[in-house]
Amino acid sequence: MTITSPSRPRTDQHRPRFHLTPEATWMNDPNGLIRHDGVWHAFFQNNPFGSTWGNMSWGHAVSEDLATWTHLPVALPCSETEMIFSGSIVHDAANTSGLGAPGEDGPLVAFYTSAYTPAHATTPGIQAQSIAFSLDGGTTWDFYAENPVLTRDSENFRDPKVFFHPESGRWVMVTVEALDHAVHLHTSADLLTWEPASTVTHPGLDGGIWECPDLLRVQVAGADGAPAREAWVLVISTNPGGPAGGSGTYAVIGDFDGTRFASDTSPVPLDLGQDCYAAVSFSGVDGDPVLLGWMNNWAYAEQTPTAPWRSAMTLPRTLHVEPDADGTLQVIQHVIVPEGLRSVDLDVVDRDAAADGEPLQLDADEPFRLRGTLSPQGARRVVLRFGAGQAQRELVLGLDPEGHVVLDRGRAHLEPFAADHSRSLPYIPRAGVADVAFDLVVDRSCVDLELDGGRALVSQQIFPAAATVAVHLERSA
Repeated sequence: MTITSPSRPRTDQHRPRFHLTPEATWMNDPNGLIRHDGVWHAFFQNNPFGSTWGNMSWGHAVSEDLATWTHLPVALPCSETEMIFSGSIVHDAANTSGLGAPGEDGPLVAFYTSAYTPAHATTPGIQAQSIAFSLDGGTTWDFYAENPVLTRDSENFRDPKVFFHPESGRWVMVTVEALDHAVHLHTSADLLTWEPASTVTHPGLDGGIWECPDLLRVQVAGADGAPAREAWVLVISTNPGGPAGGSGTYAVIGDFDGTRFASDTSPVPLDLGQDCYAAVSFSGVDGDPVLLGWMNNWAYAEQTPTAPWRSAMTLPRTLHVEPDADGTLQVIQHVIVPEGLRSVDLDVVDRDAAADGEPLQLDADEPFRLRGTLSPQGARRVVLRFGAGQAQRELVLGLDPEGHVVLDRGRAHLEPFAADHSRSLPYIPRAGVADVAFDLVVDRSCVDLELDGGRALVSQQIFPAAATVAVHLERSA
């Protein structure tokens, strides 16, 4: 079976079509994610002057469908005395801050970490929380004259995520003391004056530093699949200490009363892959939260072979919570797949395959989606072989001898890359479940994998630089 489609000019062999990338510079953490007036805004950590980390500012891109992005000018530029670290944006619709124009729709308010440089006159080396605001829907921004709005006189106090808590009628800011492994919660009535509320720690998270916290109100599905009640999920990124080595992201299910987050559960990986860090949610979204992560890893981020642009974002994903058979709550995520993506049902291909196992041939330059089932009695492995001959590369999705699912990119690159980070953390299927459904999206250098109905996601970068790919279904390892 062969599926083909017209290829685009291969002028940029690694750049994905549907994953957000910078135009010609460096990108890391997503910042200020918001859906406003029907437009998705993604701000991000950006070095406007190069393809490695430095000169941290907020880049800006917009989309109507979370798949096709248009870049706008740098939104929050750094200066000699201040770098603009990670943060979030809210719509202050009621103008509680007083920063909006009288009689007009309330402003967008961006919260970011002021990382003061050694050149700063009064607080060199300090990290504190500051704001900027926009009166035109996010196109242009003004820095607040009385920044910072919150400081602890700390060198590692950062990454403010702000949301409104209607039950208490107050804004909530979630931050980290990165080296202390502590999440700090503050509340405010006006976005300008903040009061300490509580501190969250967790012995199950012992990564080198904590970064980019988010606190999500989520739905818990009932037996019929409809929402039955609510829970809260604390999302934290650690570097190192990630699930698959290097940096990564975790989720903790618990409850939040407006001032305190409480949990008696263990952290679970938000993503089993090597390339999902600093994942945070969009504000302004009704229903399940929508998250976006940085599709890279601090263990090798500056070595990704894509210069002058470097790094991408994952495909967005939704998140909710479902109870397992024993009542244990489980984080469920679903990748938001771009509409119209060419798709192949490999279960059908497997049933119709010729005796000699003729592979499915695809154009590797065009994004594609493969869906199917891994089974001890059927296809144990799906092998994507890119190119041909001695330069052939391969990405392997399969069951290991214990029946766990692993995505292995060890031989997926044209040139050596991240040799110590070749395999995802294995996914262990639920008790009594041997067959595991998968949904795999390959967008040139970006791979997003959903397993077992959203019980696990895997994000990986690959760099095969090939024009063709052959999809092989194999019944043995």
